[in-house]
Amino acid sequence: MLSFDSLWWALLPPALYFCIHLAEGETLTPMLLARRFTLNPVLVILSLVFWFWMWGVPGAILAVPMLAILKIVSDRVRPLRALGHVLEG
Repeated sequence: MLSFDSLWWALLPPALYFCIHLAEGETLTPMLLARRFTLNPVLVILSLVFWFWMWGVPGAILAVPMLAILKIVSDRVRPLRALGHVLEG
């Protein structure tokens, strides 16, 4: 901040980074992932409720990634493919 004459020029790089990160995180990545990877919305809600009940806020934060991991593993292991089909949206 000391190397720029104006505060606006000092805040421009972080603002640009924030805008690029926001555009990528909220639009580009979800669009690319939604084409190949879907989860059953009812199971997502049930997973959120269950893990929030079990572990509180950390459980709610980890509920969807754990469900996604379960689906990925189920799709790759032949005896669990039926479970992967149930988890699919």
